[in-house]
This record gives sequence, C-alpha cells and structure tokens, in this order.
Amino acid sequence: MSDELLVEDDGAVRVLTLNRPESRNAINSTLGAALHEALVAADADPDVRCLVVTGAGDLAFSAGGDMKEMAATDGPDMGGRARVITEALRHRPAKPVIAAVNGLAYGGGLELVLACDLAVSADHATFALPEVRRGVLASGGGLVHLPRLVGPRRALQLILTGAPIDAATALDWGLVNEVVPVGTALVAALALAGTIAANAPLSVRYSKQTALATLTASEHDSWRLNSSAYRAVRRSPDALEGPRAFAEGRAPVWTGELE
Repeated sequence: MSDELLVEDDGAVRVLTLNRPESRNAINSTLGAALHEALVAADADPDVRCLVVTGAGDLAFSAGGDMKEMAATDGPDMGGRARVITEALRHRPAKPVIAAVNGLAYGGGLELVLACDLAVSADHATFALPEVRRGVLASGGGLVHLPRLVGPRRALQLILTGAPIDAATALDWGLVNEVVPVGTALVAALALAGTIAANAPLSVRYSKQTALATLTASEHDSWRLNSSAYRAVRRSPDALEGPRAFAEGRAPVWTGELE
C-alpha cells in the first residue's frame, strides 16, 4: 500500500486516510490505485464491518484529481489521467462506507463523498464541482449521483457554476448527514461506524444492497428485491441469534454467515 494512503483498523472499522496534505489530498494515479485496492481488500476482509474515508489535516478532505499531474500529461492520455477518480471508485463496497469530511471536498473529492453511503462533515468544510472552471467535466460520478441525492436544481447549481457551498447548506440539502465542529469529523464518523459495525453484518449488507438497488428499480422489482434479501437473511444463523440474544438480555454474537 502506498504511503499516500494510510490504512488503520479501529476494531471492526477500517479507516482509509488520503495522505497528501501538501496538495490538499489531491488524488493522483498512485493514490487512486491505492484507494481502489484498499476498498476491494476491506470488502473481502471478514473482520471489517464498516469503512471510514477521510483526509489528512484540517484543510482538505480532497481537492479531487491532481491537476498538476493532469497538466504534465500531454495528448490523449490526459483524459485517462482526469478519470483517476472514476478508476479509484469503480468498486463500490458491499459494506457501509462513511466519509469523514475534514475540510474542503472539491471535484473528485466531492465525488468520493457521493460514493460513500453516509457523510459527517466538519463545520468549516466546503463542497464544489469546479470542473467547468477548468475546462473539463466531472467524470467520477458527480453528474450521475448528485442529482439523485439533492435534486436536479440544486445539483445543477453546483455543476454549472462551479461555486462552492458550505457545510450548513450541504446538511440542508441532504448532501451530508451531520455537521460537527472542526477537528471532530473523524471522531464522529467513527462513532457512527461503530454503531453500524455492532449490527448483524448480513442484515447491514443486504439492507444497503437492497436500498440502493431500489433507487433505479420499478415498484414491482423493488418489492421483489426486498423479498429476495429477506429470504436470504432469514435463513442465516444470525436471524436466530438476534431474537435469542434479545430474549436472554445479552449482546448478540454474529457469525456473518448465510447458512
């Protein structure tokens, strides 16, 4: 793993820290590859139940793709360099991912927030998609995910102006779940991740999978997906352990196994 991405476990929660504070945690090719590798590895690790993504320092979560790297690349490959965020995020983990937004989240940094399931933001953080001011286009999911999350008019305000919004506005729009004082975003995200990690792993995984799938499914298909997920989880040992632990007044011991 690259030194530009720090990986640390806090119990069942894996923390991924973008570690390029000197460049506002901009994501270059090396960091993008390391982030992709870390997301895949965490998703396959049975000891990891939730992930938190954050940035080093208090200035920036991530300024997005590394513009200096892009500028140093001439010819047709420049487009490939600009899509480093897309490559990093091409694996969406089945496990919950929380963004601890410790500072500005611009361009691909905002797209990384959008790729996470939940987001906790420091109160000084700002959010923007400035690609139109750079002569490029948001290619890491901003144009796809943002309208679905905040609605088309609010999304287009960010997309077409390139101007930032503050954390309070991001909370009002539903872009983030919680705003906390500067310096406490990671602590708050870890508390949220700990709550999720204590729940039944299969229930969490299938709940996330089903909820996201229904966003683009018909009413009929949504209920079919819901029923299929219910049947899969209902057959698991954890479906017996949960009620039994409740009746016995103890903490459940989850296996995370289907059968």
